[in-house]
This record gives sequence, structure tokens and C-alpha cells, in this order.
Amino acid sequence: MRRSLIFLVGLMMSVIASAQTTLLADFEDGTAGNLKINKDYQGSLFSVKPSVMDNPSKTGLNTSDKCVGATNKADADWQKNFIILDLKEPVVISDENRILTMLAYRSIQPKDMRIGFNGYEEAHQLYIGKLSADATWERISIDLADFVGKTLKTIYIVLSCNWSDPRSGWGEATYCFDDISLGAGEALPPAEVKIDLSKTYQTVQDFGASDCWTAKYISDYFSTTEKEKAARWLFSQQMDGDGNPEGIGLSCWRVNIGAGSAEQGSNSNIDDETRRAECYLKSDGTYDWTKCNGQQWFMKQAKDYGVDHFLLFSNSAPVYQTKTGKANTNGQDLSCNLKDDCYDDFAEFLATTTKHFVDEGYNVTYIDPVNEPRFEWKDGQEGSPWENANIAKLAKELNKSIVDRELTTKILIPEASSWDLLYSGTGRASNQINAFFKSGSSTYIGDLPSLAKVVAGHSYWTFTNNTDLKNIREEVRDAANEYGLEVIQTEWSMLDTAPSTSAGFPASYEAATKMDIALYMGKLIYCDLNYGNMSGWSYWTSFAQEKYSQKNRFYLIRMNAKGDTGEESYGDIKEGGTLTADKNLWVLGNYSRFIRPGYQRVDVSGADEMNALMGSSWLSPNGKTLVTVMVNMNRTSRKIGLTLTDKSIDGIKTYVTDKEHDLQLVSSLNDATNLEIPARSVVTVVATLGNSTGISEVRVNNRNDDRIYSLNGQLISRPQKGIYIKNGKKYIVK
Repeated sequence: MRRSLIFLVGLMMSVIASAQTTLLADFEDGTAGNLKINKDYQGSLFSVKPSVMDNPSKTGLNTSDKCVGATNKADADWQKNFIILDLKEPVVISDENRILTMLAYRSIQPKDMRIGFNGYEEAHQLYIGKLSADATWERISIDLADFVGKTLKTIYIVLSCNWSDPRSGWGEATYCFDDISLGAGEALPPAEVKIDLSKTYQTVQDFGASDCWTAKYISDYFSTTEKEKAARWLFSQQMDGDGNPEGIGLSCWRVNIGAGSAEQGSNSNIDDETRRAECYLKSDGTYDWTKCNGQQWFMKQAKDYGVDHFLLFSNSAPVYQTKTGKANTNGQDLSCNLKDDCYDDFAEFLATTTKHFVDEGYNVTYIDPVNEPRFEWKDGQEGSPWENANIAKLAKELNKSIVDRELTTKILIPEASSWDLLYSGTGRASNQINAFFKSGSSTYIGDLPSLAKVVAGHSYWTFTNNTDLKNIREEVRDAANEYGLEVIQTEWSMLDTAPSTSAGFPASYEAATKMDIALYMGKLIYCDLNYGNMSGWSYWTSFAQEKYSQKNRFYLIRMNAKGDTGEESYGDIKEGGTLTADKNLWVLGNYSRFIRPGYQRVDVSGADEMNALMGSSWLSPNGKTLVTVMVNMNRTSRKIGLTLTDKSIDGIKTYVTDKEHDLQLVSSLNDATNLEIPARSVVTVVATLGNSTGISEVRVNNRNDDRIYSLNGQLISRPQKGIYIKNGKKYIVK
């Protein structure tokens, strides 16, 4: 599958057409021009077979006489339901001709339409979806950037894709296309991004990352210079001499509380040594707080840098308390690996560990007793399956232990492995919001005083297409709202098949760059925060070696073992090595460094295109700072103008992460009304706000001041339609 950048334009707008555009066909002379209508379709599916035909609607964008089209029979199956256009002279795609543009029309739109590069299967997909309105010509522009160097021989148009809807109940439909061309593209119109400070949503708890699995190894075996560099990248909120962030200022550090597999060594049923973890609890029931010294080194660094919150999480009960005597099920089919008589013992272990670190000065916000309970966890790492009934029983015991110690730390459950398990499903660890928070449920624990009114989950498995990115997150948001719960995302890395090209990702992980992967993470964070209304977001995991062509899918900071000569690393990290900050780190920093705990999301309009421009804005508790994070999936830069309600912008600073910048201050981007968001970038705009404004707030001291102001006193460099003030007088721009 290939990345496609798609814009649907419903109204004629002013654009700059490239001089390099090559028209493949406009059909006006009754022929298909430089195209040939291929007959490899199933004729019985059509009442009018693919052909050059009269324009059914000479209005709007297309008043020409002819076009190419076809008419489907009602309820026709999709197989061979194609318009296939062969190029008489195949074209090699380059930067000069990579934008495929056409006008499109559908009389009715019962199912998604797909456009493909040399084929009709998903792997060839350039575009899938519906037009915005029936019987209206619209422009489709598709960026073929990921096909540069490839030869375009055929444009496939699948008229109705039945996998998106039931195969019955829709009538006859006419599909038409016109003015098909290849070129360098058109200038995108400026985006007017409006921020309404009066419409507010969730308040941020924190942004974080996990210490699994290798923080210990960096602390124990890497040089002081390397490990201090890592801590600075993760936790620092300071700026360097050029005004660039030294680090990403994480506000949460998620710490694994091990179960003792490391002490078992090769008998742990965990082959990878880095997946084993030490345990503070010893077999005689006493505690050794010198264990996990590497993890504790990073905890101390986080605290010293001012990290706000610590989240302690457990993958398994201590090995002395499990049915298998291991920190996983040891290959057995179990619904829970905790011994039946050890619920109180496990709770005491978790509460004792929490109390120890609270007494050491750590603000332990949450203790999470179970992690991804749906999985079987038979081998490979520490982990345990859990039934909802087991989780509820453990939560009750843990609540007692926390109350006994007078801790303010809250219990966090259930860290579901995917969002859908929180509101649906059957079987182990499913439909968990209702299970734990619906009064009358046999597993109801919503009244426990130490249980956070929060549900936690992971963004794995639900991020590969735009439908899931939006709909599933809205489902979990709505399910949580029913019980007055917040939602936080506590673990994600790119663990799944490659996202689809229809979601703006390249054809495969092999085709993706590291910036492609980081940019998609920026999009995912946007979706989690905006559609899921999530108040916290954490990455898994902070450090890893790059292996097996996985690129940066699983780390923020790359580990290279001593002696490595490339980016991939297969050496022994116990010999030491080097650390490198990756694009993932800096994209996360666009959010974490500037959106601090207590900031509240406010309403944004004009930046919600999931394959193009996305934006979210966050207001500080004192109302003086507004942070806006823009994700630009476009392969071209995008002009935007930021406008606010009720406040003026006194000044901005803009930080860019793209292929050339790593969360870098770009001083040239200093006009909120005329910002240029670079192609394929994540940009954070930090605005200092003035007082509430109105016409009376605007003062022009110099009568010869030719500067233009909005009615709220904001300096405008590029006025659009509206009312403005110049030299103390109001002007209307039509």
C-alpha cells in the first residue's frame, strides 16, 4: 500500500496551477485522449458500460460537455466493477508529475470508491472514500510521492467497494470523471484556524514514557556521559543557548515493578535477558531496596529534573506468589497466574513498594496492578492473564493496603491492550468499563476510595486506518463519560501491521522513513487527545536497539552496542555503547515539553483533516499561555492563520520537528496570522496571551501607523474578509 495525500474540494477556489501539468484526457472530442478505456470489467454489473459520455451535471466545477463514466446496476457486486484507464504512454512518476488530479461525480454514493496505481487491490490503493455530496462535481488530488521512480501504466477506479457496506439496498448509480492530469500540483489555500477559548474539554494530567526494558542496562553499563545525556533528553525542561529545548520535559515516568524473573535467570522461561526484571521482595518475605538500581537511577534523574508524576506498574505478581512459580504462565493455559491465597500478599507487595518510593520523595500518582490482562503471557517476558473477577478481587485488597498506609496514590486499571476491550467484546478481560464501574455488576469496584476514576488503555491494534483512529476512540470516550471517568493512554509503539496508505502512511515499513513513523505517531497522539478526549499519553518504550529493519518503531532513544557501525544493533549492550535521540523523541516533545499538567484543551476549527492538517490547542491554568500543536501530513507546506476569541496574542515562539529539525525554535515563524507549517512536520506554537479584548482595547498611538489590527487588537499581516482597524478607523475587507 502506498501513501496518498488526498484533498476533496467542494467549491472553486483560487489556486496556482503548475506549468508542468500534463493533461491525460479531458474527453471533449469524444475520445479518451492519452488514455484507453480497458475492457477488463464485468459488463453484467453495468447498465451503462465504461465509456466517454455526456456530462450529467454541467454545473459547479465542471461545465464541460463530455467526461468518462459508467452506470452501475442496483445492488451490483463489486468484483470487476471498475473503470480501468490505461495510459497509452506509461509515465515514470517524479517530483514534477507526482500529483494526480481529476474531477469526480457520483449520482449516489452507497459505498466507498477506490482509486489504485496499476491495480485494484489494497496494496495499490491511492484513495478510498466517498465524495462530500451526491450529484456534485468535486476535485480529487492525490500525491504519488511514494511512487516516485515507479511507472504508472493504469489508473484503476473501483466504483463501489462492498467491504465498506452491506451488499444490498442501494440503487443504480452513475460515476463520472473528467480532466485527468499529472503535474507538480496546486498551491493549497491558506487554512484559517480558529481557536475558541470558551469551549473547553479535558485537562491534561501528563505525558510520559516507560523505563522498560533497558533503563537498567543503560544505567549499569553505559558511560556517565551517555546516560546523563539520555536523562536530559527525556526529562529536561531547559532551553539551550539558542532557545531550543534540551529535552522533551516528560511529566510522567512509568516504572516497571518487577516480579523476580531476573533472579531466576535462564530458568525464568524468558530467553531475552533484557525482558527479565528484578523484584524488591525476597523469598523470605523481606525487601531489598538496592535491587533495580538502574531503574532507580533514572527515577532519581526524573525527580531531580522535576517530573511531576510517577506511575508504577506490574506485569506479574512476584514469582513466589504465582501458580507457575514464574513471572508468566510457563506455557500453560491459565486465566490468572496469581495463587488463590495470595491476593492480599500481592496487594501488600504493591502497597509497600509504593509507600517506599513515596517516602523517598516520589510523587507516585498511580499504581497499576495488572497490565494487558487479555493476553495469555505464556513466555517471552513477565506478564499474566487476568479475568475481570480476578482484577476486581485484587483491587479490593489493594485498596485496603493503600488505605492502611494512608497513601494518596490511586489504583489505575485495567491498562487494556486495545481500546475496544474497554467498551465491548466477550471473554477474558473484556467490556471492562461496565464490568468495574456499572453499579450492580458482579465485579463492580467503582466505589473503592483508592480507585482512580480513570480508565487506562493502550493504542495498539487500533491505529492502522482513519476509521478506527476516530470511531474507536470516540466509543471509549463515550463509554467513559457515562460513568464520569477520564481516559489515559499509557502505552503505545508501532506494534502492528503498517498503517494503510489511506491513512497517510507509506506502502510498508520498508518504504517508510523514520520521520514517516514519527509523524504518524504525531497524528495518533492528535487522535487520542481529540477523539478519545484522553488526559494522559505515554510511549512504550524509551530505549531499545534497532533491529530487523524495524527502524524507530519501538524507541524514543536508540541504543547502539559498543562497536556497532550502523543504526541497527545486535551487539551486547552489557558492553556499553552509545545513545541517539530519534525523531520519535522530538515529535513526542512537541506535545510533552509544552503541554504541561493542568493545561486544558480548547476548541479548534479549521485543522481537522486526518490526512492533511490537524491541530489541537491547550490553555494554561493561568490563562496566559496557549499551546497549539499542528501536525501537517502534507508533502507541501501549509499556510495558516491563527485567530482567537476573547484574547489577543502578544507574542509567539514556534518549534518545528521535521526531517531537518528536532524540536527546533524557528524564529522566522513569529506571526500567528501568517504561519507556514512545513511539509511533513509537527509544529508547536507557544503563544503569550494578552487581556480580554474588544474594540475599546485597541489603541493606535501613532496616527500614521499603517499597521492593520483585528477588532480584538491582534496585529494582522494578511487580512482576509472581515472588519479591521487601521489608524484608529474601522475598515471592511470584502
